[in-house]
Amino acid sequence: MRNSVKTLAISMAAIGLATGAVAADTKYNLKMTTTTPEGTVTWKMFAEDIENKIAIATDGQMKIKAYGSGALAGLFEGHKAVADGRADLAHQYPAFEINQSPASAFISDIPGGMGPDAKIMWVLSGGGKELWAGYRNSQGLHGMMCGAIGAEVFAHSHKKIQKLSDLKGFKYRTAGANTQVMRKLGAAPTLVPGPEVFTLLERKGVDGAEYLDPYGNFSLGFPKIAKYVILPGIHAPGALYELLMKKSLWDSFPKALKKKVEMVCDSVLINSYAETLVNNVQAMKSIAASKSNEIVKLDKEVVAAIRKAGREWAAEKTASEAKKGNLWMGKLAESYYAFQDDWQSNSAYQVLDARPE
Repeated sequence: MRNSVKTLAISMAAIGLATGAVAADTKYNLKMTTTTPEGTVTWKMFAEDIENKIAIATDGQMKIKAYGSGALAGLFEGHKAVADGRADLAHQYPAFEINQSPASAFISDIPGGMGPDAKIMWVLSGGGKELWAGYRNSQGLHGMMCGAIGAEVFAHSHKKIQKLSDLKGFKYRTAGANTQVMRKLGAAPTLVPGPEVFTLLERKGVDGAEYLDPYGNFSLGFPKIAKYVILPGIHAPGALYELLMKKSLWDSFPKALKKKVEMVCDSVLINSYAETLVNNVQAMKSIAASKSNEIVKLDKEVVAAIRKAGREWAAEKTASEAKKGNLWMGKLAESYYAFQDDWQSNSAYQVLDARPE
């Protein structure tokens, strides 16, 4: 009997070792849908960087093939493509899920929310990524932050927007929670896919549009078709992107492979933010030197109103989601705003080179 038990134990240990070896040797060839057309600035900064770094970091154990928006899924359908199996991964802007998943605003962007410095610190060291992983796990998904463009331009506009009253009737292309915040402040927001924004603005189908950061918009030619450049990007002060997959896929990865994927996303997050900051300075320099553009700074009352409306929107959604039994909106909101308040109240020691008084 003892010999039988001993033999069984040895056999199970051998099976365990073999299973571990198989898991460690498994190759992953994954399809990734994205929010941007191939060849664009954001394609190179996100999709190509993820492809290259994953291949290097995993020594070829994982290979990702990225597809431009529309190839596997539409711009707004990354999360759906993962859920229905069209794509293994989605590199996406979670704001596009706002109507189904309002908590997505805390990662993509929420009007009046944290700037990129504070937000990235919240994600990496303030509990943000753990909360987000828990939220996505509750949906049968796994998500991690994998890219940043920082603050966007509030609007490239045919109409000068400076005072709160200027927002009344302002036909404005925007996305995410900002559509509801702008409507609350009297504007007339509309949502169209990113590749259509330039033509819409050029043909004056809207008074103004927000889309990307200064460099992204500059590269697409927005300053050439609209006179006014409205700042700051209080509607989207710290835009982050997500790498999304099914939880079952994530759970199938060996522990070491998971760590490598996380390291790649942390690298893409920081490097994309650094790259956009440098490029944004040069873009703003060019815009400031142009005789065709006028840079307009929103009055403090507008910024304050957007901050207030953003928090009110979050409170309303927290209450409505709680009634459905979903407490994640409240958990994310509590952590997010506590971190923002602490950051604002205790960061006077920081030197803000970019904003001289």
